Amino acid sequence: MATAFCLRFKSSFPNRVHLNSNETSSNEQLELFNSIRPLFANKPLIIVANKCDVKKISELSEENQKIFADLSAEGIPVIETSTLTEEGVMQVKTEACDQLLAHRVNTKMKGKKVHDVLNRLHLAMPAKRDEKERPPFIPEGAMVRRKAMEVDAPKRKLERDLELELGDDYILDLQKYWDLMNEDEKRDKIPEVWEGHNIADFIDPGIMKKLEELEKEEELKERAGEYDSDEESEDEEMQEIRILAEQIREKKQLKVLESKEKDVHGPRMPRTATKVERKRLEKEMGNLGLDMDDKDDSHYAQQARRSRSVAKKRKREASAPPTSRTRSQSASRPPRDQSGLRDAKMVKKTKKMMKKSQKDMNRQGKKGESDRHVFDLKPKHLLAGKRKSGTTDRR
Repeated sequence: MATAFCLRFKSSFPNRVHLNSNETSSNEQLELFNSIRPLFANKPLIIVANKCDVKKISELSEENQKIFADLSAEGIPVIETSTLTEEGVMQVKTEACDQLLAHRVNTKMKGKKVHDVLNRLHLAMPAKRDEKERPPFIPEGAMVRRKAMEVDAPKRKLERDLELELGDDYILDLQKYWDLMNEDEKRDKIPEVWEGHNIADFIDPGIMKKLEELEKEEELKERAGEYDSDEESEDEEMQEIRILAEQIREKKQLKVLESKEKDVHGPRMPRTATKVERKRLEKEMGNLGLDMDDKDDSHYAQQARRSRSVAKKRKREASAPPTSRTRSQSASRPPRDQSGLRDAKMVKKTKKMMKKSQKDMNRQGKKGESDRHVFDLKPKHLLAGKRKSGTTDRR
């Protein structure tokens, strides 16, 4: 496993934690490292200079810079890091993984089984098919991520970070990450599927251009006066009709407001309207200029005649003897609980049978989960067939 050893100097990094509680100089720390260095024999080693956000190696004194230069000359990589800004942390991980992999490969190559493994391997070298050069290609996104790891670049806040920062004021909004040509269209409420069809399949690519042309055409029509009203070209008779209609609408609105003030629920002209109310209505409509000569075929007159006929029929049935009343009522459909029954005795018997049939269903409805229940009162395997010796009591 790769091992990292961090050198910290009192003179270079003030107010930092040291290897021991006593103040030590750079030479003493170097002597400490050399004393424990035999523990790292035959193991990959990396020197990590932490807290480079406070001071880098190039800003140290010449004596301290010489210490790191000597370590680099011996083949030990020296990497500057900062756990605060995460600068160089990814580089340490990558270097540790590379050294660990190389160390494992070298260890296995020195073993006895390496020849057996090499005999099974075949390295194929492809032949060049032409003289065209094909350099290695790295995607642009991978390059950007690599630069972000190496350079101390501010990291984008995640939705989880925003949720912790805002607390109860946080609202999840994924539309802000949409990549659209027109930024104003991010907040549009557009359904993806409508009536079982995908909206994108029916969008015309030139719809915006057609909309602009249609708006220009409408502007030209408005300038030309195509939508202007032609009230001036109307004759006197049409103008009188318009004035009369306006008066009728105003009178109707006043009636509606008056009925609301009286808190009268229901229709303004009930079916049982009296003759006085109809006369008053006819007089008011006549004063407004409405022709009330042919009023017998009007709706309210027909409703009044129908209500009078119904009232007379009910009165006649109430005053008729029981036989004729029964005969008149037989024309209507009887209730369901009396359909097909001769007399009251048969009705009573039918209701008694109905209640008796519902007893078992009511008992099942009152049953609880803890009630005792015997699923089979007479199990067939105990009561059917030839009786053998022994008891037949299942309990």
